Amino acid sequence: MPVSRCLIISVSGIGNTILQSPFIEAVLASKQFEVDCLFGNSGMAAVFRGHPAVRSSYILPQKRSRLPGLYLSLLRRRYDYAVSCFPSNRPQFHLLPFMIMAKKGVIHDYGKSGSFLAALSNVKIPVQPDLHDVEQNLNLLEALGISPGQAPSGLTFRILREDEAEAAAFMSQHGIGSGERLLGIHAGAGPLKGKKWPVGRFVEVSKRLLAGGAFDRVLVFGGEEERKEKERIANSIGGDRALSVNACLNVTGAMIRECAFFVCNDSGLMHMAAAVGTEVLGIFGPTNWVRTAPRGSRTHFLMPEKDRFPCAPCLEYPYGGSSTAFGCNDDSRCMESIGVQFVVEYIEGCLAGRG
Repeated sequence: MPVSRCLIISVSGIGNTILQSPFIEAVLASKQFEVDCLFGNSGMAAVFRGHPAVRSSYILPQKRSRLPGLYLSLLRRRYDYAVSCFPSNRPQFHLLPFMIMAKKGVIHDYGKSGSFLAALSNVKIPVQPDLHDVEQNLNLLEALGISPGQAPSGLTFRILREDEAEAAAFMSQHGIGSGERLLGIHAGAGPLKGKKWPVGRFVEVSKRLLAGGAFDRVLVFGGEEERKEKERIANSIGGDRALSVNACLNVTGAMIRECAFFVCNDSGLMHMAAAVGTEVLGIFGPTNWVRTAPRGSRTHFLMPEKDRFPCAPCLEYPYGGSSTAFGCNDDSRCMESIGVQFVVEYIEGCLAGRG
């Protein structure tokens, strides 16, 4: 029996791709499809780097002049299915499957807040606002005739041997011994600056945990665009007890896996930490923790007190439309309401509970 061809569209962000991974893995494991993936950038592609079951990985070009070449390549594949992973409440998620003439364009139905091009997609699965993104994506399996029971319980972030070797070389170069307890932090938050906990509080949390003996060293993570901020954070923590990590995404994942604990904002690295099995604490404010809280047996998150901030979370996307703007104009008051001492005590409680 011929195998159907399926294009999985994952272009919303690194963290989103990780939360989409149980759905993608279930499609790959079903062996009912010849699967290609379209990723939004090289960072998203890194989540599935070298996956043996992915036939081809395409990356959305940054220059519009190169889009026709991508469309032509995808059109030639003659896909039976083009599946847009959640969240997908923007016109292009309907337009691309239509332009490449996929027989079935599978996407979520956002009701009245959906794109005006929604009619271009011919298979729609209703969204359920009370679901986490993982389950929201797993609901797409219905359209492909795959049982949700085939989905893995964990998240995917692939780390290859060469990534482990490079991470080990970094540790050795900086004199980090195998017995040292490492605290990983990420004070960045991508393009949505309103979901950043104040940088100085990450510094203070790190200093207090080091002084209390909970950790021996701090690794400061983030992207290349955050290099200067990472260096300032490491210098503020002081001495040789904090290091700024500058590495590609998969090597970053290998080093996060070596950390005893990871504290961060709601970001792609938060989901990466959960995927590689590191105990992680995510700090939330305007973004929706019901949707994107870290998943796994060693994950935690904090959010503002509902009595003080009934408006949180105020990010309406994707249920309220296609905009990713915050209702609070990014003033971060709800983030600032989460105090340093509370975070320190929460992490200490996690460590004590581990036994």
